[in-house]
Amino acid sequence: MIYCEKVSELFGLSGDEIAQRMENFYNDNSDAEKKSWRASLPKLIEVIQSAGLGNLYIATEYELPAGGRIDAALIGDDDNGKHRVLVIELKQWSRDGIEYYANKGFPAIKVNATNPYLSRHPVNQTKEYTDALIGNHSNVVNGQLSVSGCQYLHEFELGEKNFFIQDRYSDIDISMMFVKGEEKVFADYLKSVFSPFTDNELARNLFIEGDYVTTEMDMEIINRITESPDNIPLWHDQSKILDYIMPLLKQQAEGKLRTKHMIVIAGAAGTGKTIVGFRILAEYWRLHPNANNNYKCKYTLPRSRTIKQVLDGLCNDQAGIRAVFLDSIRGQYDLLVIDEAHRITKFNNSISSAQIVIVLQDDRQRVRGNEIGTKDNFKTFARRNGYTFTAFSLEYQKRSGLGSYVDRLDRLLYGKEYLNDVGLGIEVTVCDNIQDMELWMNNCHNTTTSIKYYASYCWEWKSKKKPTEIDIKIPKINPVFQKQWNPMYNQYDWYLDSIDKVGCIYTAQGLGFDYVGFIWWDDLVWRTDHWESHIDKVTRYDEQLRDSITNNTNAQELLLNIYRVMLTRAKKGLCIWFQDAETKKHFKEVCLLEE
Repeated sequence: MIYCEKVSELFGLSGDEIAQRMENFYNDNSDAEKKSWRASLPKLIEVIQSAGLGNLYIATEYELPAGGRIDAALIGDDDNGKHRVLVIELKQWSRDGIEYYANKGFPAIKVNATNPYLSRHPVNQTKEYTDALIGNHSNVVNGQLSVSGCQYLHEFELGEKNFFIQDRYSDIDISMMFVKGEEKVFADYLKSVFSPFTDNELARNLFIEGDYVTTEMDMEIINRITESPDNIPLWHDQSKILDYIMPLLKQQAEGKLRTKHMIVIAGAAGTGKTIVGFRILAEYWRLHPNANNNYKCKYTLPRSRTIKQVLDGLCNDQAGIRAVFLDSIRGQYDLLVIDEAHRITKFNNSISSAQIVIVLQDDRQRVRGNEIGTKDNFKTFARRNGYTFTAFSLEYQKRSGLGSYVDRLDRLLYGKEYLNDVGLGIEVTVCDNIQDMELWMNNCHNTTTSIKYYASYCWEWKSKKKPTEIDIKIPKINPVFQKQWNPMYNQYDWYLDSIDKVGCIYTAQGLGFDYVGFIWWDDLVWRTDHWESHIDKVTRYDEQLRDSITNNTNAQELLLNIYRVMLTRAKKGLCIWFQDAETKKHFKEVCLLEE
């Protein structure tokens, strides 16, 4: 539910009375947020009413599904009858209550509250929210609503307004920021946006009843990187990271950056690490116009045949960016983006070949004993090589509204507790027999080619040398399910469409599909209150894993990570068949909340 009311109905009410009305809709807000309602909303309503726009609707605390909340949105029509939404970021700040915080090159605003905290620039916050509506609100996407934004800091001193364009904020446009003493200017601006003579009911309904649709973007985004960076939309926590990094890119483009920076962006599958990396590359390209296409930046990977073939297939000679293997990097660069960085097996000079190094990684996607790309190891490397080290984390599960599924999965595998369960977010089906899973997969394949089988590497890859051999037979005698492993070559074609071949961990990392069918074998089983791992069932055929395990390696943790990676490839639906009944029961209890 969204609290939305005519401004004229709220004018004259005290802050306490407005807050009381809002509490009927939002009952989980903090005391600080309620204090903000009481202080800021009456001030805003006074300005709107003074502009003669009591006919407008005001929606408060509009929560964006991807994270972030809009303080206030004014909804109405303009003089031409066009439906408009104005996003307003409200702040109670005074100049004495905030200070500019350089933060190792990443600018922020420090708010000296009872519990001090760092805040983003209000203009950047507003742009994130308007971009989210423009890219994802159904009635904005279809052109029925137009969106713009501004800021109102009703306690901030007019003579101090230049605070917001100092140092690394110098290029931010504050022309739509209104402060104390600019109430008339603010009112005139509102009158230029909205008409005082419309009832605005239709505009209200379009905003309130519109759907918030997600833009499906995964590896295909690589084809759009040479277009405007605005074509690579960012969600709430992704946008905050870019907000901090952009000043470094701008300093570098101006030849003013004198320090080296290593920035780790960590996050589980579906949080959009790769999208942030591509957006950073795109912003670098925009800041360095170059007709010869010989940019001093690289998108790199540790050695991964599958991802390299997929990315090369998605690119063409006119668009996209070619991925290169990290160990092939030679010379010096401005910017290096290392994707799948948890998979690196040694730290060498190629990692320190750039002034700015962006590391995209996830400690829990390490699946071999010799993979050392942990956040802590990158931190140690950065300090030894003269880099300023900064780490960010991505939490929101981006893939098609993936809700608490990954949280539940981490509780299942690692015993990690979490708060605020919001539901699975994707369809998860557990089949009692493997024929039902095959039927489910075939039905999904009738609607999309973005579909894959995955399984732990517990069967010999006979078809690698003999293309007619069948690798996976379940059961081994008189099988009812028979498939080959994924191909050694032509993996781009396999990526595009394959219902008859099964992928393993090495063709899972970095990729995502609409629907996944997963075979949970007996190399990892639940027994009463703990996991039992039978790593020998995997290493019998997996030479890479067998050769990488040492006496100091926690083999069970690697196996748990292998399962986690493969169980997080689905974007819309996951179907699982379990070889072991007790493991199936435990999964249903923890991940599906079935007793």
